[in-house]
Amino acid sequence: MSSSKSYNMPRLLKATYLAEGEGLLEETRATKLYFFPGPVFLLIVLGILDLQSTSTVYGWGVSIPVLTTVFGDIGTGLAGHVMFILLLAITLILLLWLLVRYLKWITTVYAITTHRVIVQSGIVGRDFDEIPIQQVRGVDVHQSAGQRILRYGTVRVSAEGGASSSIGNEDWPGIPHPFNFQRLIESANQNLSRGGYAPPAAAPPTPPARS
Repeated sequence: MSSSKSYNMPRLLKATYLAEGEGLLEETRATKLYFFPGPVFLLIVLGILDLQSTSTVYGWGVSIPVLTTVFGDIGTGLAGHVMFILLLAITLILLLWLLVRYLKWITTVYAITTHRVIVQSGIVGRDFDEIPIQQVRGVDVHQSAGQRILRYGTVRVSAEGGASSSIGNEDWPGIPHPFNFQRLIESANQNLSRGGYAPPAAAPPTPPARS
């Protein structure tokens, strides 16, 4: 493979993390289908309960017939006010959970270059971990039946025992099209072994330490 091949331009990964002559093969975030359905579903359920609690205790808002009897048994006294405050507190916690998951999703990037497998992450600071392609000893993909339908899965990249990377032998959940991810890593490994990729012209820059 020629070293003059046109590679992908970084959109999620910081371009300055790539060495001169190092090509980006793929970059991705975990799929939204992994991070968001659970919190969103729970928020919808809590929102419905909040509306019914507000209607029962304060007499305004939307009343939901199926829940009217249940909340009516609690009443509009102290028990009703406690239930309203409890439901509101749980809703706020779920909103915070959703925010944290969103920040984790948007700041975590998985990338494959001609020479490395990279994970860029960190909400406040920034972590940058890597496995040199030639230290990769296996790439496994795990999918449930539902994940197969939705076309995502968990990828595990196994590195040799001498690798200094901190990301070897970890599960990366929610990777879209995981078998394509697996194929690209194995293909890059084979190309390096055959001398198909020229070495980078300069050593990759060291990203700033996490604050």
